[in-house]
Amino acid sequence: MSRPVPAGLYPVLLPVLLLLSPLVALYSLARSARLAAWRVFVRGSAPAPVHDPRVARLKTVRTWAAVAVTIAVVVALGNAQDVGQHLTEQWVTLLLAPWLLIASGPVVLGVLIWLAPPARRATMRTALRGPLRQLALFFGTLALIPALFYGVDLLNPSHAGGNLGILLVLASLAAGAWSVFLFLFASVTVVRTGFGTAAVHPATPALLTSVLVWEIAAIGGLPGGPPALAYVLLVGGPATVTALSCWEISRLRSRYGVRLRG
Repeated sequence: MSRPVPAGLYPVLLPVLLLLSPLVALYSLARSARLAAWRVFVRGSAPAPVHDPRVARLKTVRTWAAVAVTIAVVVALGNAQDVGQHLTEQWVTLLLAPWLLIASGPVVLGVLIWLAPPARRATMRTALRGPLRQLALFFGTLALIPALFYGVDLLNPSHAGGNLGILLVLASLAAGAWSVFLFLFASVTVVRTGFGTAAVHPATPALLTSVLVWEIAAIGGLPGGPPALAYVLLVGGPATVTALSCWEISRLRSRYGVRLRG
């Protein structure tokens, strides 16, 4: 049997609950948006023709190692300006990566289709329907943000009086936040899956990832911090990703018989 909360604790618990409630609401919105992005861009797409658990585990290890290095660099810098610059670079990378992928994807896919035997090219071109569908859905997540804000502006919920107006304003803010979360999680998902281009050729995601990391490194320039550390971060990240991609392509050839020209 649960014991009632002492009346003297209410003045202490109420400010804590008021402080935590927006954070809990944001977490719920982010979790819902992440699930929606997974359903649309992962579960709703065709499964990859080849799944190598060993490669998947090493990619996970590499991702967490990159996170640990980022945290260590932020802690070691100590300088607020360098820390702010480093965090800004991470956000710019997140927002820039899908668009670089959209620009580079047709080139990589075109080369792979050109290298393939003539008998395979028609099948590969047909498999492009899945990536094109994911591309259209990604643009839809981006268009959802201004569409929601424009709809809220047309409805103008602040003109509604009393509690109804407050509820409409909160609902509008929640919808806008959810759309932003959806776009961010969609960006992460399409970069990780390469818009489902593995359906065209199993080596496409690895090739796209290698091209993408070097493009980001070239556009972003030197990270913040001491020059020696900045050069290590600039080259080390893309180099490790490229090495992992080469190993993945090698395993596709040796274990699954998948060749770049096949």
